[in-house]
Amino acid sequence: MNKFTFWKEVAAISHGKVNISGGNVFQHEIYLAIKESGKHKEVYEEYRIVLLGGERKTHKVDILIVDEDSVTAINSKGKSFNSTDSEDAKVGDVRKFTAAIEKAFPDKKVTYQFLKDEYGSKRIKLYEYFEDQGIPVYNTEKYLIQNYDTNFTELEQRRQTECIRRAEEAWKNAGYNLEKLYETCS
Repeated sequence: MNKFTFWKEVAAISHGKVNISGGNVFQHEIYLAIKESGKHKEVYEEYRIVLLGGERKTHKVDILIVDEDSVTAINSKGKSFNSTDSEDAKVGDVRKFTAAIEKAFPDKKVTYQFLKDEYGSKRIKLYEYFEDQGIPVYNTEKYLIQNYDTNFTELEQRRQTECIRRAEEAWKNAGYNLEKLYETCS
């Protein structure tokens, strides 16, 4: 294997199993913290809603909380940020998603909100725009601590442990000797 191919594989495995997969692991940990709190009637992860018109037929809500009089849809976002859509297009999507949830739960007050990892520690124009448009955005850590008494340090440790497990599995499946790799790093 040439050096370029090697480093391309290193980047793909690391990015895929730590960053991308890490976002999915983080979402699941948030879901578990909310569900296991026992504060809500029903809590779902990856809840599919049918959209009203347009080319796109469905949307999966990261976390959906159903209580007696309300429904809270949570869009969980990690540390990274990449978006090619305009702020107005994103707000339009949120309104479309909210309308679909309101149709599915007509007798309940619906809130569509964002949990953003490390929000508030740096300026992120899109999320500030959401807030200006009346769409709630919360710092994930603060939200989970304040609302669910979550030990965020433990949650973050579980996320990191699972990401490392997935990365190590991918490295082994690609034929690398992790023991030797770790030896060279110590």
